[in-house]
Amino acid sequence: MGEILSEQLFSTISFYDSAENFYHGFLGGILSQSENYLVKSNRESGKGRSDICMKSPSLRGRSFILEVKVSDSIDDLEADAKKALRQIYDKKYMDELRMEGYRKIDCYGVSFYRKDCEVRFGK
Repeated sequence: MGEILSEQLFSTISFYDSAENFYHGFLGGILSQSENYLVKSNRESGKGRSDICMKSPSLRGRSFILEVKVSDSIDDLEADAKKALRQIYDKKYMDELRMEGYRKIDCYGVSFYRKDCEVRFGK
């Protein structure tokens, strides 16, 4: 996933497009192209708002929570992706999906630095 996103960033964005809301919109736009999932942005859940939530129309399907961070340097990418993933658990962003009845919830921490990104997966 990280390689695909980095390729997209390299071929589409400017070096100056580096605010968190830009990357959030970029990622939301790519993910919303899926016909199999509903994509929601900044929805309140648990003790805060997750950046992006995707869910199958069927409760038997998968659901996903993505948290986005912007790194200050390329050396911070990995730590910031881990921090984003930790935030999902600390703020209990999965609670709403669980209350709706979803059992398969995947979590992703994504960090960006200019045209590079790092993705961390958790359950």
